Amino acid sequence: MRSIRAALAAALLAAFLVPVPAHAASTTGALMITHVRPNAKGADVKDNKQTNLNGEYFIVKNVTNKTVNLKGYVPDITSNTYGRALPSYNLPAGAVVYVHTGSGTNHRDANGKHHVYRGYARHVLPNDGTGRNPDLRLKTPGSKDDNKAAGTLSTCNWGKAADGRTYSC
Repeated sequence: MRSIRAALAAALLAAFLVPVPAHAASTTGALMITHVRPNAKGADVKDNKQTNLNGEYFIVKNVTNKTVNLKGYVPDITSNTYGRALPSYNLPAGAVVYVHTGSGTNHRDANGKHHVYRGYARHVLPNDGTGRNPDLRLKTPGSKDDNKAAGTLSTCNWGKAADGRTYSC
C-alpha cells in the first residue's frame, strides 16, 4: 500500500513539473495557427532567384469535429498587406495543413499530411525580428488583409527567425 501511495505521489509531482509553453496557441473559430517556419533552410535568394519557397510555411489545425473548407480564410502577415486568401481545400476534423508560400498542387501526401500552396514567387513571412505583434493572424473569410485585428481567429508571434527552425505558436 505504501509503495502505491509513493508511486502515485511521484506521478503527481512529475505531472506538475512538466514544462508548459509560455502561451499556448488559441483560436476563436474552427481553425488555429499552431506552428510557423518563417525562414526556410538555406539562402532565400541564389543567383538572383528565390529558392525554397515551400520551405517557408505555417501550420493550421482544424479544431472542430467536422470538415472545414479553407476557402477564403485570410492569413494576414502583419508586415505587409498583399495577402491572398486560402484556396478551397477540405481539411478533415482534427487534421493539420501545411500552408506553403510557394506554388504546388494542394494535396494530402503519402504520410497523411495535408499541404496547400499560396502561389507567391518570393518569401513573404517576416524573419528579421522587427517589432510586430502579432507577426501573423488568421482571419475569417471575407476579412481584410489590413494588419488590424478585426476578423482574427488565431495569431502567432516568433520574432527573429533562425534558418530552418519551426516555431510553436
